Amino acid sequence: MSNEKSTAWEAHGDERTARARIVGDIDFTNSQEVRDWLRDFCGKTQGELLLDLKDLAYVDSSGLAVLIETRKLLKSKQRTIRIESVSPQVQKLFSLTQIGDLFGI
Repeated sequence: MSNEKSTAWEAHGDERTARARIVGDIDFTNSQEVRDWLRDFCGKTQGELLLDLKDLAYVDSSGLAVLIETRKLLKSKQRTIRIESVSPQVQKLFSLTQIGDLFGI
C-alpha cells in the first residue's frame, strides 16, 4: 500500500514479532494514512514491533507523532517497539529531538 507521495510500507508478523518497513516520507500530508496503517497492523499482530526506517528519507513533527503514538498504543497492550535501522537523516532528527531512546536506538 502507498500514497501519492511515494511513501510505501510492507509488514509481516508471527506470534513473537511484527516487522514493518516504511520507505519515503512521513509528513503532514500522509501522517494520518501511516498512523491508520500502523494502528491496523499492530491490531493484527503480536509481540514486539520491529520497525525498519533505513529507507525513510524525511519525517516532520506529525511523523514523529505517529511513531510516538504507535509506541504508546503498543505499551498499553504490554508490547514494545524497536527501530532496527534508521536513515542518517532520520537519525539526526531523533538525536536533535532526543527521542531515540524511546525506540531502542
